[in-house]
Amino acid sequence: MEKELEKYRASRAERYREVRKSSWKPSFSLEGSRIRKITKWFTRPSFSDQNNEEAFSWFILFLKFLFWSLLWGFFIQIEFGTVFFFVSMFYWVYASMQAGSRKAWEPSAYSVFNENCEAIDGTLNAEQFERELKFGAGSVSAK
Repeated sequence: MEKELEKYRASRAERYREVRKSSWKPSFSLEGSRIRKITKWFTRPSFSDQNNEEAFSWFILFLKFLFWSLLWGFFIQIEFGTVFFFVSMFYWVYASMQAGSRKAWEPSAYSVFNENCEAIDGTLNAEQFERELKFGAGSVSAK
């Protein structure tokens, strides 16, 4: 009986070491089983790298929102919730206006910064506005 118990314990220890070895990764990656379980809410059935990166970015966004919500709850408790909300919204506006969000090949929303001062699609210019006033909206055609 003791020998069987010893065999059983040895086999369980070996199986435990194999499981630990297969689930441990030396760096943080999306291939780990724990991360896959956490991020499966955000991914589609396909397991391409792009989907994993997209899922990871959604997961980070979720964590940021969760952290912000907890901080906001704390500031509400100390009666500075409104101040925290407005300061964080001003920061959000500031952070979203940072340079570098536009690619080098993309045209600017301001036509004076584009090559040959070309306007982007959907821009209302004075000539188009004048034609619409004189002849109606049907007079304007796509270029």
